Amino acid sequence: MSKDSLSNLNRRTFIRKSLEGMAFVSLPVLLKMDSSPVWASDNAEDNTITHVVREEILFAGIRKPVKKRAELKPRIEELKTTCAGKTVGPLTHIMRFDTPVDGVDSEIGFPVSAEVKSGDIRTHALRKMHFYSLLHEGSPDKLSETSGKLYQYMRRTGLSPELELVEIYHRYDPQNSQAQKIQVMASFLAWPEVYREQLVRVLGEDRAQKIWRGGEKITPHTLVDERCAWVAESIARLKEGTNLEQQFDILSRVALIRPVEGVTPFKRMYEETGDINDIFQAKNEQLKKTPTGGFVDPPRFDGKILHASKVPYNGKKYMEAKTHRERRKAYCFCYLVREAENPQIDPIFCYRAAGWDRQFWEPILGVEFKKCVITHSILKGDDFCAWDFYLE
Repeated sequence: MSKDSLSNLNRRTFIRKSLEGMAFVSLPVLLKMDSSPVWASDNAEDNTITHVVREEILFAGIRKPVKKRAELKPRIEELKTTCAGKTVGPLTHIMRFDTPVDGVDSEIGFPVSAEVKSGDIRTHALRKMHFYSLLHEGSPDKLSETSGKLYQYMRRTGLSPELELVEIYHRYDPQNSQAQKIQVMASFLAWPEVYREQLVRVLGEDRAQKIWRGGEKITPHTLVDERCAWVAESIARLKEGTNLEQQFDILSRVALIRPVEGVTPFKRMYEETGDINDIFQAKNEQLKKTPTGGFVDPPRFDGKILHASKVPYNGKKYMEAKTHRERRKAYCFCYLVREAENPQIDPIFCYRAAGWDRQFWEPILGVEFKKCVITHSILKGDDFCAWDFYLE
């Protein structure tokens, strides 16, 4: 890949490739912005990985796919002119993944104090998200090395990536490649916090606190095996004090937020044909073009139960695996399960994976699943993870 190009990436490939080649090679004049007040970090040193929380903010940006970084230059010029007097933070580039675009789903813009709407610029709210952050100083050609360090750190902590990679330009001088100061931020799912919110929603504060016990000691920097031990204890308490419907309701809501852009074409297909088998076939053909290689356990539907399953993270390594440990590491997207030395977590934890899937099927079928049963799980020694959604 040339340094002026972007690869066509999705959730299954962008982490594995460590965002290689994703660096600006041309931007306009020197950019120097003050730090934005909407970002809160844990105050670690500049050369260490920090945890940063982006609170909900108003953002004016141009969101259009790009294949070459040079395509962003005129957009930046338009933004600088149109947003003048309304910016409240640095120029920010957001790359989103698992959306069906030709190139990379790119949004370049500024945090703003008021709505900006002109040409391709649109203003909207960016949701609250958690990130690992690392300051990049020097040539932008090496940005992929910085983002790679962030994803490696995620593996160490067992927190899985969300679908945004952010670059904040505190200083950029195209005439001096060593003068760059770019904050690289890789989003992760702060699922323990979301888990607690869902416990409270379903069970109330008192019962939630009993199940959550010990969670206050877990931080974004807690390493994977310590995190895994606490998760196992908490999930065991959850299983003891709730029924299957409650477990599904809680844990399936603790999943990555699925981009609607990836669901809409299949929803339209189902509205046109009314045949769910068309969806099965089209989805499998789409997956075959990715490193997953398609379904290991094909989906099926008998009118009452929709059987669904998770595809491998790396289909080739999964098929080559000789041991259950090798198979787990090739199969699981979840960093907690994949990277832990010996995860001993109850299989109901896989309701989180079912939560990603329910975001696909519920809009297509026009239903809300109330009951789901885990039929297979890597966590109980099976070769894959699968579940039954009940439509009754």
